[in-house]
Amino acid sequence: MNFYKILIAAFSATNIMTTFSYLVSISFKKLFKEPVMLNFILDGAGISLKGRVKKFAGWFAHYLIGLAFVIAYESIWHYTEVEFGFVSGIGFGVISGFVGICCWRLTYRLPDGNPRVPSKEYATLLFFAHIIFSVAVVVAFKIFRYDPLSYIY
Repeated sequence: MNFYKILIAAFSATNIMTTFSYLVSISFKKLFKEPVMLNFILDGAGISLKGRVKKFAGWFAHYLIGLAFVIAYESIWHYTEVEFGFVSGIGFGVISGFVGICCWRLTYRLPDGNPRVPSKEYATLLFFAHIIFSVAVVVAFKIFRYDPLSYIY
């Protein structure tokens, strides 16, 4: 495992996904910004942060979640019969999209600080954002000539 290349892929893919979400948020004039929404969730969970730390926490959580997804993808490619490439990447995006939707729906059940967002519209955004994320991971691995099947680097 080349953690450096995994870290770059996670950072790049999370940036691309977040840019997509911000553009959709701006276009539809709705709150679809994951880092901002993660701050609402932290508040609802009783984690009260102030100022810059609060803004940083949402972003940090978002990048950490992205890294977890990339490590999961890389492990599945390496330790199973799943072929590395765009087809499996899209499949991972579909699965990740459903995981993301389920996680966000669970967070809506928090007593306070829930982000007020149209859930059907946000679920659609999350679904496509995760496909974009997973394809970006494949592209990053290919750009850096990282093969998770054989750890060629």
